[in-house]
Amino acid sequence: MGNTGIDLPNSAGAVDVVIVGGGAAGLAAAVVLARSCRSVLVVDAEQPRNAPSAAVHNYLFREGKAPLDLLVDGREEVTRYGGHITVGTVVAATTRAADEPFFDLVLDSGAQVSGRRIVLATGVRDQLPSLPGLDARWGIDVLHCPYCHGWEFRDRRIGILATGPTSLHQAGLFRQLSERVTLFVQGSELSHADRAPLLARGIDIIETLVTELVIDHDAVAGVRLETGELLSLDALAVQPYSDARCKVATELGVSDRVVEFGRVAVATALDVGQTGASCVPGVYAVGNAADPFASLIAAAASGNQVGAHVNADLVAEDTRNALRALRTTMREPEAWQQRYGSSTPVWSGRVNPQLATYTAAMTPRRAVDVGCGEGADVMWLAKHGWDVTGIDFSAAGLDRAQQHADVAGVLSSITWVQADARTWDPQATWDLVTSHYLHLPLDQMITLVRRLADAVAPGGTLLVVGHHPDDIAPDHLLHGDLFTADDLVAVLDSRLWEIHIEATERTGTGQGPDRVVRDSVLRAIRR
Repeated sequence: MGNTGIDLPNSAGAVDVVIVGGGAAGLAAAVVLARSCRSVLVVDAEQPRNAPSAAVHNYLFREGKAPLDLLVDGREEVTRYGGHITVGTVVAATTRAADEPFFDLVLDSGAQVSGRRIVLATGVRDQLPSLPGLDARWGIDVLHCPYCHGWEFRDRRIGILATGPTSLHQAGLFRQLSERVTLFVQGSELSHADRAPLLARGIDIIETLVTELVIDHDAVAGVRLETGELLSLDALAVQPYSDARCKVATELGVSDRVVEFGRVAVATALDVGQTGASCVPGVYAVGNAADPFASLIAAAASGNQVGAHVNADLVAEDTRNALRALRTTMREPEAWQQRYGSSTPVWSGRVNPQLATYTAAMTPRRAVDVGCGEGADVMWLAKHGWDVTGIDFSAAGLDRAQQHADVAGVLSSITWVQADARTWDPQATWDLVTSHYLHLPLDQMITLVRRLADAVAPGGTLLVVGHHPDDIAPDHLLHGDLFTADDLVAVLDSRLWEIHIEATERTGTGQGPDRVVRDSVLRAIRR
């Protein structure tokens, strides 16, 4: 079929998905992924299991097509949508230690490629019985699947070479296609229950061992028995042991499972779930590697389905990465500049309820609100007699806050300071130091609370309020930055502070009139 070469979408040799194996299952997965705008590399050793066969069958719309022609068409479909194919064998595979799956592969050419996901479409190795002449005719007139090859030998002389309990099943299936079926038991002991169905269907049973497959004019002519007798046949059916284990799977740590028929091991498959996912995050298996007895069209269907699951897995990872990036961006001034620069207010303009509650009995003096945003809390304090400093790192937010304060007529009681709370140095003290819903990673939040505490005057109050983490789903953008008051209290020395920690309920503000949520409240009075 020829090597299309490695021409990856980036110089680092990394793709979204590396598919190891370019049969029907691997190519079907590649098409789904490429059509989903994923970068895909198919690594194919060009040793398809069905290569000796003249045609594929029971493959809708491809009935009778030569197997290699089918693969050529499949490759064209993959590359049409931007997928990449290279001929080679993966000789080494490792997993990088990272938060998300990532893999490095080495090919026999020495090329190195990396991928975020691996799809193993490596098929199986058929282990045939040791019988002279058998290997050379495999897939031609030495058969295993009546659905793949049976029609072509209908009404002809078909032998079944017993390899285990599946051979009795095979005999019944091939008897549907021909009245001239012979079972060679090869030393197996058949019970009366085993023999009765065979005899009832007119299947001959030969106890004498077969010692050789006889070929004449490039076709099966029959089998020779250990007595020297030649029995004429047109085809011989044999059930091989199909082994899906491969070097790549072993090196990546993918587990396998034994497939049994009648309590006898007949195959080994890579152990995957319904989505094709293995025990190794990011590694999938499709086709005969996952199901040794899947027909060609079933293998292609599994590639199609698993390709969709892999894409969904990558979408979930892309979303997690985007959320992490957004969370980082949201902590920076540029993001808030953009938000506060919009034509509509970001917040309600109402005072945060915990501020109103906890300051109601306090004598108005000097206060500072760190992370004041559009200034609603600052203006409320100013209206209630406080001399207030509002601090935020967004110039746009402070401009909007100043406009609101001007309209409210409280500008004379307010000082605006543009500063980043993470690096702000108070260099002064206030009787009330407050911060509402300023959420940072916990280590940064603890550092901030320590700095806020240093800014509280003797007898003054520290009030830090945040969204309670139990009220937000674990996958929410902000969940990782939420805190409880218990997380922060260790910053304060109880000998110097009168400390109150609470989870206080509220309704309405920003959450809808019927939604009850909780705030994590740390309130501390310097002794």
